[in-house]
Parts: sequence; structure tokens; C-alpha cells
Amino acid sequence: MSSTLEAVHAGTEKPQANQDELTYEQQHKPSSEFSSREQYLEHELQIMAPKRWRPNLPFKDYRFELEDTIPAMAATIGKVVMVGAIAATFAGALGLNEGFVLENVRYELLIASVFIILFSGFLLPTANLAGTHGPLIPLIPIVVAAGGHPMAFGLLIGAFGLLLAISKGGSMLANLTSKGVCGGLLLYLGFVGTASQVKKLFAWAEGIGMSHIAFVVIFCTIILYALLEHFRKRWLAVPLSCLLGGTLAFALGAPFSFQTEPGLPNMNLCIGGEKIPVGC
Repeated sequence: MSSTLEAVHAGTEKPQANQDELTYEQQHKPSSEFSSREQYLEHELQIMAPKRWRPNLPFKDYRFELEDTIPAMAATIGKVVMVGAIAATFAGALGLNEGFVLENVRYELLIASVFIILFSGFLLPTANLAGTHGPLIPLIPIVVAAGGHPMAFGLLIGAFGLLLAISKGGSMLANLTSKGVCGGLLLYLGFVGTASQVKKLFAWAEGIGMSHIAFVVIFCTIILYALLEHFRKRWLAVPLSCLLGGTLAFALGAPFSFQTEPGLPNMNLCIGGEKIPVGC
């Protein structure tokens, strides 16, 4: 009797083992076979098995979906804001102009795109995307006062981040930190960031003589987020909030003009009065 049960049990486990051995390409199904888009995306997440430190090829190990553009856009906006904040802090401490901030943002986006394509998209998809650690901003004036160079500081933080990614140190630190501490930090940083941005928004609105615009934008953004929460579409919050805020401000009469032109950063280094290409 026991041998019969063991045989039945082994027979039921075999399909599961075979299912686990199938590749992503073999398990993929077109979206037309699912009753909803959510079910299709959930199935895609379940069958994905990215390889660590081995090539992951598009359409063989994963697929690009339209929904992927939303977090990509949100990450780009967040990266620009954080890099701009850090570069502006350095510029203020060192007495540099706005051109320093602009060039730094462009350089950072190019560098981050290389790491994202190489590591997050090809060799290590399970790693976190390249970002900027916001709590480091208060340390920048101290680094400048101590004689630190912005590039040396950036390289040090970049090397530390790569070391954490390779050794899985970030996950280890997160597991060692209690949920209460993590939640408290998220609440604190969220409140500080929100208060700072609201203050800057009202300062901008008062500067153009239209203080009511800030109130309207904030009120409509809260309503938008509540609606997205109700319809379980919070992942659309960042792009829709940006679109709503810009559209409302422009419709209410706020001045709008581009201060900079799109383009690549300056790839020349000026040494001794002569411009020397970086690649040489």
C-alpha cells in the first residue's frame, strides 16, 4: 500500500518538475489567451526566471510590455530630480553656475543608462536600478568643507553601490534592519520630501504672482491619487501627476518656456586652456 502511495505521489510531482524545467520561451503564451491584461502580466512575472551573471536576451528570457514604459518614465523623472538636487548642492557650496547642474544631469543619465542596459537588462535583471541616495544630500556641504571633490565623492559612492550589488549586501542590510525602522525612515523621508516640494511649489507660484495655482495643483493631484488607488492603478501616479500638474498650471496662465535645449553633455576636458577629448 505504501509503495502504491509513493508511486502516485511521485507521479503527481513529475509534471511540476517538468513545468519548472521549461524555459520562459516555452511557457510564454500570447495575451489573447488570457481573459484580462492583468492575468497576462501576472503570468509573465511567474514564468520569468532571469539568469544571474549570464546573458538574458529579449524575447527569449523576457519581453518588453507597454506597461514597462511607465516605471521607466517614473525612474527617469526621479533620477533627474535627485541628480539635479545633488549637483545643485555641490554648485551652491562651490559657487558654480547652473551650467554645472545641467551638465551633471546629462552625464549621470548617460552613465546610468549604460549600467541599466548592461546589468539590469542583460547580466543581472534582479538587481535594483541605478539610482541616487537622497539622504546623502546633507553630507555634501560637509564633504565640500573638508576639501572633497565631487567626482571623487561620486566614484566612491558608485564603487560602494557596485560592491553591495555584487555581494548582495543591500539585501543583507535590509534584512538586518527591522520593519519598524524601515517604515519610520520611509515616513520621515516622505514627509520631509513632500513638505519641501510643497514649499517650493508655493514659492514658485507666488514668484509669478499666481499663488492659487499651487493650491489647485496639489488639490487635483490628491484627487487623482485617490482615483488611481480606487481603480488599482497606482503605478500610473508619477506620469499622470506630472501631466496633470503641467497641464493645469499652463491652463491657469502660468508662463512656460524651455530654458535649455536637448543635447549631449560636453565630451571635452579643458586642461591648460586646451580642450582634450575624453576618449583620447
